[in-house]
Amino acid sequence: MNMRFFQLGTLGDLRDRDLVRLDGPPEGMKMRSYTLARGKPATPHFPKPARVVLAEEYPGIKLSTLLGNAHNHLVVRSDLKAVIEENCQDIPVEYLPFDLYDHRKRLYSRDYFFINPLGSRDCLDPQASKVEIGPEGSVIHVGSFVLDRKKVDALPALFRVLEAPSTYVVSQALATALEAKAFTNVQLDLLDFSTSA
Repeated sequence: MNMRFFQLGTLGDLRDRDLVRLDGPPEGMKMRSYTLARGKPATPHFPKPARVVLAEEYPGIKLSTLLGNAHNHLVVRSDLKAVIEENCQDIPVEYLPFDLYDHRKRLYSRDYFFINPLGSRDCLDPQASKVEIGPEGSVIHVGSFVLDRKKVDALPALFRVLEAPSTYVVSQALATALEAKAFTNVQLDLLDFSTSA
């Protein structure tokens, strides 16, 4: 078995200050924006129409295929969304469109979506990943993301990690499809497998 998996980052390239960076969810979601970051159904709380205005704190104006943000939201242009849709037909994913407005609150783009794969998957080796469990059984911290080979056979093309639902992982097939399109601001980091039997 030679499957590989990659963590898909949501921060984007922090070195390029010209890139558009989002400062939050669509206006009106307020506290319900956690649904977009943790794989809970967001559709009931998602505004229609949805609107995101660029913040003065992030003056970049260059659009990229993936819009970086610090809120663990997966925000992508329609062409990247199409690749995800093609590879994720067998899993529940919300594709939520929004209007992007510039710093002066002028319409900038209608070509972006929040991508919200629902649920999470048990895929880590907890010991190798240094998963810390709190007194009530909740996960306090994951030291690193180390996969358990015994758990990866049924994993889909895109999923969230059970112990850290705000972390996105893609399969080798989806990573190859993304790289073939030369999308911008898409960062994939190869994940290790544990050495335990």
